[in-house]
Order: sequence, then structure tokens, then C-alpha cells
Amino acid sequence: MRHPWLCFAGLLCALVVGASFALADDFQDGVTAFHAGDYPAAAAAFAKVTAASPDSAAGWSWLGCAQLRAGHAPEAVTALSRAAELDPKSADIHNNLGNGYLAQDDPAKAIASYQKALAIAPDMIDARYNLGNARLAAGDIDGAMKEYRAVIAADPKHAPAYDNLAVALQRKGDLAGALDAYRQAVRLQPDNAEFQLNLGAAARAAGRLDEAEAALQAAAQADPASFLAHLNLGLVRLERGEAETAAASFRRAAEIQPDDFAARYNLGLALARQEKWDEAAAAYQEALKLKAVDPRALSNLGAVYLAQNKVDDALAVLEKAARSAPSFALARQNLAVAYARKGEPEKAIDQWQRLQRLAPNDPAAYEALADYYFRRGDYDASLANYSELLKLRPDDLGALNNVGLIRYRRGELALAADMFQKALALAPTYALAHNNLGIVLEAQGKRQEAVAQYRRALETDPEYKDARYNLDRLQPGAAKPPAKPG
Repeated sequence: MRHPWLCFAGLLCALVVGASFALADDFQDGVTAFHAGDYPAAAAAFAKVTAASPDSAAGWSWLGCAQLRAGHAPEAVTALSRAAELDPKSADIHNNLGNGYLAQDDPAKAIASYQKALAIAPDMIDARYNLGNARLAAGDIDGAMKEYRAVIAADPKHAPAYDNLAVALQRKGDLAGALDAYRQAVRLQPDNAEFQLNLGAAARAAGRLDEAEAALQAAAQADPASFLAHLNLGLVRLERGEAETAAASFRRAAEIQPDDFAARYNLGLALARQEKWDEAAAAYQEALKLKAVDPRALSNLGAVYLAQNKVDDALAVLEKAARSAPSFALARQNLAVAYARKGEPEKAIDQWQRLQRLAPNDPAAYEALADYYFRRGDYDASLANYSELLKLRPDDLGALNNVGLIRYRRGELALAADMFQKALALAPTYALAHNNLGIVLEAQGKRQEAVAQYRRALETDPEYKDARYNLDRLQPGAAKPPAKPG
């Protein structure tokens, strides 16, 4: 949100009537330094003015404005308060005093000052706009929107009022309304990097990635040194699956702010999406220099090490991730994979079971344990996990097929056939289920129906050797060795 410090130098200069020539020189030096942007020098000059003429409202007001621009809000409030005492009917001074209070994060006093300014000058748009800012800072969203709309009614080309109205609408939960207001701000000031950045962030939140990317590109062009423009542009590109261009944006963000964790972390993510494992590892390592125990970066670095087949390195960082955030499910998942890769299945099982307790609605642990027990022939444990998996993913073809195989191997032919038929209802060209349903039908003595299923499997996948073998077995005169399930 923008907070312009509105100090009206030209108006206040007119108040220096009757000053000594020496004092007038100090005053003019202050004005010159102020307009040149040398606010410390301006403050020093106006301090001489107020020391020589302590009843000069103009001197105190200029001094407060210079101190405010120099980032010294407490001193600015003191000076502007003195100016308001000396000239209580100056709307400009009350407005600037409100800016001082707002810079001190004291919106209640800021509101009171802006209201005094508006009581003196009801049509003062700057005070009305600043009052909206103060109400927004105080959490009075409806009050802020009322003030911004009043500003827009008086000045339909007031782009900052549209921008901050959009901020208020977004906080209110009206994302569509916020987008419209951001667009108006951008239409009025297309070269304003902040407005483009805000539009891009809101468009991204609304899932409008094309619009978000266009706005963020405009923000980066308007202000090439905008860290947030490049960072958010990278995030949008990553969401669009454009990992290479996302990485370029994150690299630029990291160049602008080398000590920022988010730029390094997301760069690692973009590089990992491209399977540039060495570069991804380096990016995560740089991120971890900035935040040594971030569980996300540790977990992702562990996954990269696993992709590089550096299992011991993976275990080291994944254990650290799990210790730093015991409830972080992704670290547990990657740790389980690492232990399985290391050849320590009991430790892998322990991590999968922990994951089930941490994230009971995450199918990954149920799938991993079900597959593990299936391979070991522990069908009771496998079936229990597949059952939970199918509650979470009812259309999981692999799970349906494997449950069907378990039922078949346990002699539960009707239940097995039902599972394969459910899989085929979801995916009629699922060759594996056609072959396995054929085996069940054959075991039930339904030879012709079995032949039909084997043929369907081969129609879908002519290279399916098990289905070819099973079909050939049932040809007249052929030997009938055991069927081959998939």
C-alpha cells in the first residue's frame, strides 16, 4: 500500500514573511535542499530557522516534512505538532502530521489529524486519500473503501486510490472486485511498477496466469531492479510449467537480493523440475546458507540427492529435516524412500507409518506400504493399506488391479473379478485388467469369456506378451500350463 508523504512546500513558503535576511537565506537553503531530495540538509537548514524563530509555523512544518522524508518519523511528528499548535487552521499541516503518525504506525492519531484537515478543507483529496490509508492500516476496511471511493468520485484519474481500493477489496475477500480496481490503476498509470506488481499478484491468486505473467513482466520492465516482480514472475512461470524461464526469473531475483531465501529456494525448485540435479543441489545449498534448518529446502535437497543416487547424503539432510520439523510430512516421505533405497526396509516402514499418522489423508504412505507388503506376499497388510488408499483415490487403477490379484491369489474369484471390472469401467483400454479378468474367468470355468478378455488386452496392447501367452494356451490342441497374471 502506498503512503505518499504529502508536504506542500510552495504553500508553506509564503508564510515566511518578515524574516530577517539571514533567516530567509536559511529558509531558502532548506527549500532548495528539500526539492533536490537532500532531506538531511533540508532538515538542518530548517532547524536553524526554528531555532532563530521558534514561533514560525512554516519553519516547523518544513522541518517536519524534511524529517519525515529523511525517515525520522518521531522527530517529524514533534515538529509538525508544533506547527499545528502555531497554525491550527492549516489543513496542510494537519495532513502532514497525519502522515507522520502513519509513518509511526499510529493510525488512530493519523485518522484524527486527517479528519482535522478535512474539517478545515472538506474537498482536500490528498487528506481524503490518506485518511483511507490510515483506516486501512487500522483494519477498518469498509471505512477505507468509503474514503477511496470518495477520492475516485472527486478525481476519476486518481490511480493510487484505485490501487489501494483494490488492496482493501482483496482483504475483504472480493478478489474479482480487486482485480477490476487494479486494472483501473494500471490503465491510468501503465508504467507504474507497483500497480503492475499488485495486479500480477492478484491475478495469480485468481488463477489468471496469463494476465499475471503479463502484468509482472510489465512490472519488471518498469522497474528492472524490482525483486518482487522477478520473484513473482518466476512463481507464475513455475505454476505454468515453464521451469526454464522460471529459473531465469529466480536467478534475476537472487542477483537483486543475494541474501533472500525465497529466490534461492525457488530457483532450486525450478532447476529440479528440469532435472538439472547439480544446479538444483547448489541452489538449495545456497538457500540453506541463509536458513540452515528450513525443512522444505532440506527435504528438497534430499530428494535431489536421491535423484543423483547419493543416498547417504540424502539421509543426512532428510534426517535433519525430520528433526527440525517432526510433523513435516514430505520430509518423512522422502526419508522413507531414502531408507528403502539404502536397503533398510524396516526403517522405511517406520517412516511410512509415521507419515500415515501425520497425514492420514495423504495416499502416498498407504500406496508405498501396500506395494511393499504386496511384494512380500503379506496380503492382509497389503489389502488393509490398499483399502485405505482406495478410499482416498477410488480411481487408482494400480490399486484396483493389485487388490484384484490379492483376491485371486486367495481364491476369492468373484471379488477379484469385481475389482478388475471396476478398473475397466474407469479405463476400458486398461490391458492389464483385461488380462487379469481373463485369468479369473478362466479359473471360474468361463473359457470363452476368458478368451474374449485376452483378445481385448491384445487389441489394446499388441505387444502384451502375457496376454498373448494366455490366449495361445486356450487354442484347440494347445497345452494348458498355468496362466500368467499381470
